[in-house]
Amino acid sequence: MKKFLTIYAVLFTAIWVGYGIYALWTNQESANLILGFGVAFSIVICLASWFSYWLMHHYKRVDSMAKNILSNAKNKTK
Repeated sequence: MKKFLTIYAVLFTAIWVGYGIYALWTNQESANLILGFGVAFSIVICLASWFSYWLMHHYKRVDSMAKNILSNAKNKTK
């Protein structure tokens, strides 16, 4: 899962920042705005992919802890 999220984030980062650099190079109107949006979008997408990976990792850990607690509770009541 982490590999997919990393590739996804890097791909969109390359697209947006690349287009911003291209806009600066060709002197398009609002080139600075496009590049700024691209960098901001890249930061947000990288942080979102990291956060989702971190969250899924902790969900798995909490789920396994809950299974242990519930199985121990069933064994004690029998």
